Parts: sequence; C-alpha cells; structure tokens
Amino acid sequence: MHSSPLQTEEELLLVKEAAILPYMFDVLERDIAMLRQAALKLPEPYIARLQAAQNRVLERQLQLKQLFRQGDIRIIEARRTEFSLQVEYKCRGYTHRMELLWEIVRADIEIRLADELHIDLNR
Repeated sequence: MHSSPLQTEEELLLVKEAAILPYMFDVLERDIAMLRQAALKLPEPYIARLQAAQNRVLERQLQLKQLFRQGDIRIIEARRTEFSLQVEYKCRGYTHRMELLWEIVRADIEIRLADELHIDLNR
C-alpha cells in the first residue's frame, strides 16, 4: 500500500504565497484608491510606486502559475472565513488543506510590502 507523498516545504510555501498574493494585490488597489482621494499635492509618485508593486505581484502570480504546472499543483478553492483563509489544493494528485489565520496573512502581506517598497520594519 502506498501512502500519499509528503509535500516539500517549497511546495507548501508556493501554495501559501499563491493564496496570499491576491489579497496583497487588493491591499495595494485599496491604498491606490485612497491616495487618489487624499488631498496630497503630489500623489502621482506614491501611486506609481504602488502600481509598480502591483505589477510585480502580477508577475509573481504568473511565475507561480508556471511552477504549479511544472509541480502538478492546483488550488481548488480558497475560502474566507471570519478568522482564516482556508485553502484546498492538489499536489501531485493528492488533496491537501491549509488554513492561514488572518493575523498571519496580514503580517505576511506587511512584510512582503515592506520588502517590495524597500522599507526596513525593524527600525
């Protein structure tokens, strides 16, 4: 009898990233909309910086799509609940589930955005 193959840490991290990136894109979209509404004298440089970050998120999503094809990984469903993001996915033919608490998703997005915008959060 064969047991299901274990996922690699890299595969788990790829699934987590693929689940989080749409929310990161939405955060950037919301912030861009807020900057457009704000009474800033020069909002364009800030908006351009956030749009560039959005473009990199889209590029990474395309990369992940390729990696998923190569690794036989597919997200079946990502469902929001009050406390978490629940992800059901297939990896090499086996179904797996992942649950990410919103606090973790938020922290991950904050770290990714800081890195994307070259901001040191440890100051």
